[in-house]
This record gives sequence, structure tokens and C-alpha cells, in this order.
Amino acid sequence: MTELKDHFLVVCEKTMGQFMARSMRSFWQYTKEQGLTMTQMVALRHIHYKQECNISEISEELGVTNAASSQLLDRLVQQGLIARHENPLDRRNKKIVLTERGRQVMHDSVVARQHWLRHLANHLSPREMEQVIQSFNLLIEKLEQIEPV
Repeated sequence: MTELKDHFLVVCEKTMGQFMARSMRSFWQYTKEQGLTMTQMVALRHIHYKQECNISEISEELGVTNAASSQLLDRLVQQGLIARHENPLDRRNKKIVLTERGRQVMHDSVVARQHWLRHLANHLSPREMEQVIQSFNLLIEKLEQIEPV
């Protein structure tokens, strides 16, 4: 059993490595084409998932000072990707949201990241796709038993 488990771990690690490398290569190529940095994309992603946040939350996510976050956010405002709005309850606390262009960039970054999957699907037979689907569904089920999302 140990030998089988070791083989399973090696195959999983290799598969995850391939998935991550291909996914991130496409993602970072898209990011570069948009003229964005990794830090800017992390900030955009955080804003996207939170729907709205403030400078302190961005600073905490990035592990930088509020001043550094403010400068980064200024550039994103200039690029038309985010907007700052006053919090009606506390005018010193600005709420940060994605603009329509920012939402489109986030959507397109996911499409770019998944582009290689379409290419892979074109190289699999229907039977192979079914096998992969069954295997992934089993993994998803087991992962959710270990730690629900």
C-alpha cells in the first residue's frame, strides 16, 4: 500500500505542477499584455472577491504599508480599473471597488488562465474525457470530506 500511495503522491505532484505551470504562464502573459504587475493583480483579485474593501485590507493582503497600498491603488485608479468612494459612515475610510473595466480584466484573466484547458480537451478522446471527469469528481468528493470549501 505504501508503494501505491507513494506513486499516487508523485503523480499528483507532477499533475499539479503541470496544471500550475500552464495556468500561471497564460495568466502572467495576459497580465503583462495588460501592463499590470503581479502586485496589482493580487490587489485586483482581492477587491474582486471582497466586492469592496478599504486600503487597510489591501495593505494586509499585500503585506505592505497603507502608503504603499495607496500608491498602488492610485495607479489602478489612473488605469480605470478601480474606483474609490467615500464611506458615508466615515469619510476618512474610502471604499474601493472594481470598475466595469476592472471586472472585465479579472474575467479575461481567468479565461486566459484556463486557455490551455481548451487546448488539452482538443487532444483527449471522449472516453479519456469521461475518465478524467470521473477521477476529478472522485477527488473533489474526497477533498470535500477532508475539508469543505
